[in-house]
Amino acid sequence: MSEYFWGRIEIGGDLPRQELSRFCRALGAGSEIDLLRFKEDGRHVIREEGEAPYGQFEELETTCRELGLPYIRRSDGKYEFSPEIVFWQPGMLGPHTVITDHDGKMQVSMDDARAIRDALVANDIPSACFVADRIVVDLPSLPPFRVV
Repeated sequence: MSEYFWGRIEIGGDLPRQELSRFCRALGAGSEIDLLRFKEDGRHVIREEGEAPYGQFEELETTCRELGLPYIRRSDGKYEFSPEIVFWQPGMLGPHTVITDHDGKMQVSMDDARAIRDALVANDIPSACFVADRIVVDLPSLPPFRVV
């Protein structure tokens, strides 16, 4: 049995026209015309559900990766599931997940914070910078969604 909570996915990139029906099925749009209702901001396809399984869009996310469409998903947490931001873009081996608080602010682990502190106390600036660079996440900017 799965838990259901809020999730939102924003999709960009160039969708080959021959893959349009496959993408529409994964999105939950019946047709290309119906696809327009998901293009809320005029630049990206956006799907938002108050009750998505684990706040995810498993089939849609898989389809996006297979079609080379970059995306950013935000999901609420519930019980033992933390809120998260997940993103993927072409060239990545797999999706990258960042845990957030319930306001959507990205979080870092206390172990990483301690590693930075300990390196700074030891005056090991390169190690502190290495850990900081590893844990800082910048969300990618999504290109506009287009059918080509």
